[in-house]
Amino acid sequence: MMRRSLLAAGLGLPLVARAEGGGAPIFAAGATQDAVTELQRGLRATGRPMPGALFDTVGAIRDRILAGERPAVTLLSAEAIRALEGRGLLVAGAVAEVGRTGVGLAAPAGRPAPEIGTAEAFRATLLSADSIAVADPERGATAGRHFFAVLDRLGLSEALRPRLRLVPFGGEGVDMAARGEVALAVSQATEILRRPGVQLVGLLPEELNLWTAYRVAIVQDGPEARALFALLTGEAARDAFAHSGFIPADGPQPVRR
Repeated sequence: MMRRSLLAAGLGLPLVARAEGGGAPIFAAGATQDAVTELQRGLRATGRPMPGALFDTVGAIRDRILAGERPAVTLLSAEAIRALEGRGLLVAGAVAEVGRTGVGLAAPAGRPAPEIGTAEAFRATLLSADSIAVADPERGATAGRHFFAVLDRLGLSEALRPRLRLVPFGGEGVDMAARGEVALAVSQATEILRRPGVQLVGLLPEELNLWTAYRVAIVQDGPEARALFALLTGEAARDAFAHSGFIPADGPQPVRR
């Protein structure tokens, strides 16, 4: 009940409900999808207008805004937010951090979790997998780009190339793992933690991991944007981001699985 009240209070200004897609008022990176969806469910439960959201890779969302699309707000990595700020495409002073996450490894639920606690164990697990889903780095996927850099670092790029299953979006790879179509999937941990049918094997070993901070920012100012910004930075949002696995930017690193 308290959560519903907080959600309702977070949208004190009127909103026009929009369908998901190009006209959505929220453009968000896939790492934030679970948290945003939780907020949307809370709005639906209270009978409030539910803002639509478009989810894609950080690079794809950034490029859509650079190309001229103007959502009310956007949720992207700190790096992408800085790039948009540098082009003068965000409202000055209307940027806030929502938390950070690391790159994780997913496997189908109900199976023994492989060991990835050290670089050596992680390398062995990758070599033993017959298929690994990962978001296409060419589409600007944060976890995908980092994973390919890790493969280069470990000297595994050529050995694993035939086993990689490139997907447009990290969440699609996690869904493939949930359906048992791949042995492993790589994505931000927040795209794995609460997804049905999969288990978060763990974060990449610390020396191989990438921590990414995410921020919300107003793109097109107005009452709707201000209401959404308030929602996405309010108490209910902090709970939703924590539930999906985000940790505060200045908080301790989570216990590794």
